[in-house]
Amino acid sequence: MKHNTLSIVAICATMAACSNSEKVVTNRVELPGKIDNEAFTDNIESITVMNLQMDDNWTFADYPRMAGGDNYIYLLDDQKMQLSCFDRQTGEKVSSRIIKGNGPGEIVGMSTMFCNGDTLCIQDFKGVVSQYNHKCAFLGKLYELDEEHSYYNVLRFGNKNYVLFTTGGGSEQPALVTDKQFNILSRHFSPQERHNTLSSGVARPYYSNDDTVRGFLAGDNRIFELCGETEGCIELVVPNPLPQEVMQQATSGAIDFQKVFEYDGMFGNLTESGRFISFVYNCDRNRYTSLLDKRTNSVVSIPADGGTADNATGIFVYFFNRTTIFQTDGKFIYAKTPSARMAELIEGHDDALDERLKATQASYRAYLERNAEYMKDLEPEERDAAAVLLKIKLKD
Repeated sequence: MKHNTLSIVAICATMAACSNSEKVVTNRVELPGKIDNEAFTDNIESITVMNLQMDDNWTFADYPRMAGGDNYIYLLDDQKMQLSCFDRQTGEKVSSRIIKGNGPGEIVGMSTMFCNGDTLCIQDFKGVVSQYNHKCAFLGKLYELDEEHSYYNVLRFGNKNYVLFTTGGGSEQPALVTDKQFNILSRHFSPQERHNTLSSGVARPYYSNDDTVRGFLAGDNRIFELCGETEGCIELVVPNPLPQEVMQQATSGAIDFQKVFEYDGMFGNLTESGRFISFVYNCDRNRYTSLLDKRTNSVVSIPADGGTADNATGIFVYFFNRTTIFQTDGKFIYAKTPSARMAELIEGHDDALDERLKATQASYRAYLERNAEYMKDLEPEERDAAAVLLKIKLKD
């Protein structure tokens, strides 16, 4: 890669455009939206337990990373750096190895991972992207950023290009579209003045789906969108936004960070499925999970403290409030929850299950049956804590 292709021309942060397109605010959404458990859960099409084959080389860490290829699914325990590959159709374990270290094909910490076909690409904290095949064998480097630009994270963008994206400060246009040789084609997403002062969200704040990239910028209240060559954003309007001076104090350490949560915003968990964009945010000292309907520009939300096992609506709300959502490919939302919690929700409550949850129950039982031999040797607390990986589909 030519390192000089990543030099960013300094421009005023208040300019409204990238170098080849004009910034367009495509939507302005008032929050909080409609608070309605039933309306929220009516938009859930299915929740399926991924029937992956477990073994001693994969413990399903608290924060798994995931990337899906044409024929394989890759999971990475980013604590132990245990990389595992599964057959996408059957869920069978294909290969597994620890890639932690400083040698060729080894990494200490990772920032992003994605697939080119069935080739897995993992970017480490130094800006090096290493490639692996379905046998978890190292295939060489895809590229290596220089130290000045190592905070950029790479996303696959359609079939031909990449997007280099950052949510940190210091960049006037933090999304760069490049070709396969990483020559810059265009620059995008001029932030507000609030940018570079506070990290937003509690999970991966950006994703790429075919020719669409969406993401949050640090300390901003907009979901940025890059669809093909068109740049725009969804402005999320909250009643009590975090003042600039409080944000600066929190960043400098001059204020207790909990003070930030007295204000609204703090967006995170940006994902997408079907016609809905999902995210979480704070409002009036509560946390809400929300679905933004791209067709109607309307938002329906559920509060973080909702959900029971009394009926299907309550179970679905409980799912969303007590799972860790960690990735999306635009079609599905991938999440995890402890096996014991899954059992608590859908076992012993048959009268409360609708057809969608009966299908969830069946997929969970199939998963338990497949892994019964492995799980019987676990201690009860290990078995209960073992993470079940979920694939959530919202309505189109």
